[in-house]
Amino acid sequence: MKKLIFSLIVIVLLIGISYLGFSYYIGAELPSMVSSLLTSHLSVSTFTEPVDIVIPKGKSLNYVSNLLYEKGVIKNASWFNYQAQLLGVDTKIKPGSYTIEPTMTFNDIFSLIQRGTPIKPVILSIPEGHTIFQIAAEVEQMGFGTAEEFIIATEEIFALKDLSFNTENLYFVMEGYLLPDTYHFTITSTPKDIALRMATTMSEFLESNYIERMNELDISTHEVLTIASLIEREAYSVDEMTTISGVIHNRLNINMLLQLCPTVIYGYGKGEEHLSRVLYSHLQYENSFNTYLNLGLPPGPIAAPGRDAIHAALFPEDHDYLFYALSTDGHAFSKTYAEHLRNVTKLRRLQGDN
Repeated sequence: MKKLIFSLIVIVLLIGISYLGFSYYIGAELPSMVSSLLTSHLSVSTFTEPVDIVIPKGKSLNYVSNLLYEKGVIKNASWFNYQAQLLGVDTKIKPGSYTIEPTMTFNDIFSLIQRGTPIKPVILSIPEGHTIFQIAAEVEQMGFGTAEEFIIATEEIFALKDLSFNTENLYFVMEGYLLPDTYHFTITSTPKDIALRMATTMSEFLESNYIERMNELDISTHEVLTIASLIEREAYSVDEMTTISGVIHNRLNINMLLQLCPTVIYGYGKGEEHLSRVLYSHLQYENSFNTYLNLGLPPGPIAAPGRDAIHAALFPEDHDYLFYALSTDGHAFSKTYAEHLRNVTKLRRLQGDN
């Protein structure tokens, strides 16, 4: 009996010692075990370059975690959300532009996105005379989306604004209706955001400056932008824009072919390609934009005119010029064809000497 009691005491002691040892082990090792487990699921990915993100106002923790996952910063969005909620970060996220460094821990990231910073602007500069095809390429290059998405967006905006002009022979319905300028966007801006902003800026510019003048001349917005686009592509400098505008208006008034090479280039390339040199065969290429073959204005703008060209379209210089020839520092203007031929001969001689 004594042996049995002794054996039971020994067993109880062994169990107690084992329990105490296990408890001590768990107490000492559990944090590192949990940390290791969380680290395997929550650790940042092995990215080597800083990653820029933008958190817009009102975005949730899910938005942030999915963004970080898509950018390759974290390995598991769900675990990121879980730990952020434990720390109360989910209710403290602030909008801003943030840079995630490869050396950052999760605590660093949690701390960062609670600070709030101004969202960094992305500058998009569109030069005067660009076509929609060229603008779309610029939008894609800046990382706002694809060129195709931008072109589709312009078509959607055309429907949205309910513009009333014939689109039958146009390659891009909003050609000429996007005002060239330097714009500030964010990296979250979409192609539609950009197209709508440019179109709205154009309409506001026209409405605030030229409605009375357009009514005075009895000219439509579409005609103004078409003439302005021709001036934009033809003028050597801003200084001669009103003079070129006068030539265009003079020819239109006497029902004379405009004979402008940029219209040939635009029509031949369907608004997408550019000719480095215009040949006689190009002049004979039949399309609705070719002003060597068709009287009057082309069916629409051939590029995006800037403010100076639009002003020149509405305020042409009053003169009798019908011709001009490109010189080394601008155009030589003339009233008669004979005078024009003399200018061309003279200019070719100068070019030959150079």
